[in-house]
Amino acid sequence: MVKVTLLARKSNALTPSSLRCLSHLPTINMTAGCVHGCAYCYIRGYSQYPGDDAVAVYRNTAELVERDLKRKRKKPIAVYFCPSSDAFMPVEEVLDQSFRTMKLLLGQGIGVQFVTKGAIPDHFIELFSQHPDLVAGQVGLTTLNDQLNTAIEPRAASAKRRLNDLARLIDIGVTTSLRADPLIHGVTDCDANIESLFAEASSRGVRHVSASYLFLRPAIIGSLKRSIRNPELLRRILAPFKDAQRAPIRGGAGGGTSLPTDLRRSGLERIDTIANRHGLKLRICGCKNDDITTAKCHLTNLTTTARASHHKNDQPDLW
Repeated sequence: MVKVTLLARKSNALTPSSLRCLSHLPTINMTAGCVHGCAYCYIRGYSQYPGDDAVAVYRNTAELVERDLKRKRKKPIAVYFCPSSDAFMPVEEVLDQSFRTMKLLLGQGIGVQFVTKGAIPDHFIELFSQHPDLVAGQVGLTTLNDQLNTAIEPRAASAKRRLNDLARLIDIGVTTSLRADPLIHGVTDCDANIESLFAEASSRGVRHVSASYLFLRPAIIGSLKRSIRNPELLRRILAPFKDAQRAPIRGGAGGGTSLPTDLRRSGLERIDTIANRHGLKLRICGCKNDDITTAKCHLTNLTTTARASHHKNDQPDLW
């Protein structure tokens, strides 16, 4: 049972991020904590993390965003949801604040960009259908195996629901991609798993996929050991990190332990080959793989609105 607490946010709702892929847009978190309970989630190491079975919902987010926008001389092109939570958790209070905030932004011509492992309700799809050129979404999914998903992402939406949401977003004209992150070496990155995942995504109209491997921090290791009940699965997840290397996240967002460079490079090259077979363009996250690529993983900046085009050479001053 998840404990839901309502809090009044005291700081600004729109905040910058130190991640390079998010550096040019304001970001927003709807909560402290997340009910999806992903065993690998980095937010479990945050000082404000409310616990594995709790979430604190900021009940005044929409009002604060409206206040923040009135104070801005220049409106942002878009707002990113959510670097440390999820706008589509199965919690009524979260969905209410997310909907009100997104509707406010879209009504002012400000884009909404998001990544989610949740189920997107019908009324959000209806809202997005009215502003498809202002919305860009990524849906996170690394395997079609719901038994495995239940072990590592216990309260996230089913694989089928996430795939169907990808299709629904594409059908209404929203810029949409699959986010296969974090892949777990020897667990979710095998050829059969990636082939079936990419085949299903491609059949629903997906043409872009972002991918990266699991990146460990001390809090994530502790979370995995607490959350993964199957000892053999836990061993398979942690074993490849025996000869791992300490690595930073580009942009000053802290560091952690990544798989050896050769292992990641060969794995991502293999995944790129599979993506090509299914008509998918693979993007690799440079923030967590700066020893392999300098490219962005396109967390943001997916829309092609006139405003985005107008400001494409002026990113430092977008908000």
